[in-house]
Amino acid sequence: MKPIAFALLGALLLAGVPAVDAADTAPAAPALTVPQADMERLLAAYALVKQNYVGDVDDKTLFDGALSGMLAALDAHSRYLDKDAMRDVVRENSVDYVGIGIEVESDRDRLRVVAASDGSPAARAGIRPGDVIAAVDGTPVAGLAYDDVARRMHGAAGTIVAIGIARGDKVETLRLTRAELHNDTVHVRMAAPGLAWIRVAEFGGATPADLAAALKRLDGKDAPRGLILDLRNDPGGLVAAGVAVAGAFLPPGTALFSARGRVGGANATVTVDARYYRQPGQPDVLDGLPAWTRTVPLAVLVNGSSASAAELVTGALQDHHRATVIGTRTFGKGSIQSVVPLDGDTGIKFTVARYSTPAGHEIQARGIMPDVVVAPAAAANDELLLREADLARHLPATEPADAPADAQRTPVESTRTFGTGTDKALQAAVAVLSPEDKRTSTLAGLLRRWEHAAVAASAP
Repeated sequence: MKPIAFALLGALLLAGVPAVDAADTAPAAPALTVPQADMERLLAAYALVKQNYVGDVDDKTLFDGALSGMLAALDAHSRYLDKDAMRDVVRENSVDYVGIGIEVESDRDRLRVVAASDGSPAARAGIRPGDVIAAVDGTPVAGLAYDDVARRMHGAAGTIVAIGIARGDKVETLRLTRAELHNDTVHVRMAAPGLAWIRVAEFGGATPADLAAALKRLDGKDAPRGLILDLRNDPGGLVAAGVAVAGAFLPPGTALFSARGRVGGANATVTVDARYYRQPGQPDVLDGLPAWTRTVPLAVLVNGSSASAAELVTGALQDHHRATVIGTRTFGKGSIQSVVPLDGDTGIKFTVARYSTPAGHEIQARGIMPDVVVAPAAAANDELLLREADLARHLPATEPADAPADAQRTPVESTRTFGTGTDKALQAAVAVLSPEDKRTSTLAGLLRRWEHAAVAASAP
């Protein structure tokens, strides 16, 4: 694995989900002065533990712990990557992966199935949205970290994994054979006559090509008169994928965001340009897109779980007045991380830059405010969503917030409600894109009044 340069193109590949950039060279390391007293303190602690700890402990365990503690002291998105975590980095960035084909989300103290990919081992076994995963290979998932559960589900193609599915008061154990699967992150269906609803679950390696293919399938004499880009509950992913997605709706050369870091290579303005998203040796996924994709009326749906690369795309489309943004304030992760391998098995992930929208709006710990605020339907027992500003070691915003804190608190949304009769944000998008439809004229007018009221309330 090659070292990752600190240049922006290396850092670009990270936001929300780790990524590896196969940079050919790393920059010359700046001269450092090692604090001798602190190093001696570290070595003194090491010697005391080795000589006096009640049990045997190997050197690798101690120094892995020291590295982990050092990175954890930085911010909420910096961490040490052990062998398993580095393997996950590679897996998460691959177009294809080995697994059982399910998308899950934490639902309070449960791990619930959101979707089972068509034709996947999970779908063939009868696993369906709403099922609760109770165990993996006989180990209860209660109390396990999400990454740990996901790691247990993955394995070599052709191997067996036992999944305990809780339905009501019974647990059924299903034996599934892992298979090579395509990491499908783009889903398309019609939200209303002439209006296509495109949901991007996250920004993975396959996302740009899948989006381009979906837009080309929509082309023809009945091409849509409007698009709804749904980025709700999208945690981010590869920033390069986000650049390509934004580029599908904006003209070439359009500024998407600016990055500012400590070293010169992390300072740049990123535009709709193939050098920022095209993989070496691969064709430009945006070539051949229908011309209407950059002019058709567009609405973007976001919520408090729309983060990182999803916020970059939203901010660019909003600042260039290319789309009407609908929903609630986004998560507020406005930082870029880079992954640097330390050896063949381990590495570190750390924050190298902050980014801002084309108009210069800071996202970090602030998020993006929609043009039209539509809060999700709230139940009595809904818990409030945590955002970047709520994380213990978040990087603080350098600018004051433009809305009171209580306006940023919204309930956690489940993807299971998207597209249902209670999906107010999707209904609002249909209304905004169909102002001439008499059936939606009242709602469209109401949304415009909401927007004007929101602007007036945020004015100084």
